[in-house]
Amino acid sequence: MQTFSFPDHFAAKRPSFFANTLFLLSIMVFYPIAGVVLFSLVDGGLQPGSALLHPVMSMLPLLRLVQSVGQILLLALPVLLLAAWHTGQKNPFSQESLAFLGVRRSVDFGAVVFAVSGIFLLQPLLYTVTTLQDLYLWPSLGTAGAEVVRRRDEMDSFIKVLALVRTVPEFLSVAFVFAVTPAVCEELFFRGYIQQNYTRSMSAKGAVFLTGVVFAFFHLSAANILPLALLGWYIGYIYSATGNIGVSFFVHFMNNLAALLLLLAGDKDSVLMSRPESLVNAPWWWLVVAGSLFLFVLVILRFSAALSSRAESL
Repeated sequence: MQTFSFPDHFAAKRPSFFANTLFLLSIMVFYPIAGVVLFSLVDGGLQPGSALLHPVMSMLPLLRLVQSVGQILLLALPVLLLAAWHTGQKNPFSQESLAFLGVRRSVDFGAVVFAVSGIFLLQPLLYTVTTLQDLYLWPSLGTAGAEVVRRRDEMDSFIKVLALVRTVPEFLSVAFVFAVTPAVCEELFFRGYIQQNYTRSMSAKGAVFLTGVVFAFFHLSAANILPLALLGWYIGYIYSATGNIGVSFFVHFMNNLAALLLLLAGDKDSVLMSRPESLVNAPWWWLVVAGSLFLFVLVILRFSAALSSRAESL
């Protein structure tokens, strides 16, 4: 795995492990609170949170705008300002500040192809983990497990309403909200700032692991912690290996876009939607999972080899 570094003058302004963690925890605590406040304002301030639980069609464009603006203001903007502070630049969009976050002028699209292929090859495993949790873990936890599932289903229902598409322009706006904005803002925040700073306090592998864990908890979905952690670890590896946030952005974006397209094309009568237990109990499905993981390993090996060859040629 390749590592990347910045000029020594960044070091004096780089936060310690504890300062970085405090900043992370502050954002994680403030983010949902700010979200509730924003949604309450959208709902007229009469019934806080009712827009979240019972959104109406006329409010969808405004709710989508709030979703995007919230991520930009609470995730992307703080790290852009902090990067400028680190580098001593007044302009948060200066070349030095953006380089601090792993934003490069060019992206190796060969690396992007391998990295995106990897995330698609992980999907059978992620789906299987989620289904096995639903079948065995949450029922074994009784009332607590039922509450986890209830909250997950409630959020899924809200997302389905927000993702309702009736026209091509509306699809583009939904794709911006659910695919583009999270990919940009979360990658700047988690990989560009948090993981990059953790790399200065621990090993690169430790930084990838820890950032992946907090990435999972940030989404406030106990039902999806393990799948999100797996996703976070993979994207973290991609960023650590390339040092280019553009590559991790494409991986994140394609993962979200694929999830959105599956949501829009979802068929409640399909096996995936109506009888997932039939799928994971079928021997052929485990062959699919094993085959996809085998191909995933081959893709990662090829990805690493391509990066090594590119580094040697520079």
